[in-house]
Amino acid sequence: MDEKFIAPMTFTGGCNKDIFNVWLERRLLPQLQRDTTIVMDNATFHKTPKTKSLIESFGCHLLYLPTYSPDLNPIEHCWHTIKSCLRTC
Repeated sequence: MDEKFIAPMTFTGGCNKDIFNVWLERRLLPQLQRDTTIVMDNATFHKTPKTKSLIESFGCHLLYLPTYSPDLNPIEHCWHTIKSCLRTC
């Protein structure tokens, strides 16, 4: 697996289902190959019917992490690094 960020997008404020689905449809999914499995945590905006439909329409699969298991979520390690950097900048 390449250790790089793909499909970056910035916005002001908190994320919601609309922002997430725009990012998913316009930025992430076009970068992925068919049959890619997308692993997500159980954030409310990850679990909408529209999100599932978008992912499936691009020929990808969706897998949710078990509840309360941030240790299984690799992005949590990235957020830690980014937040630490922002605090010291």
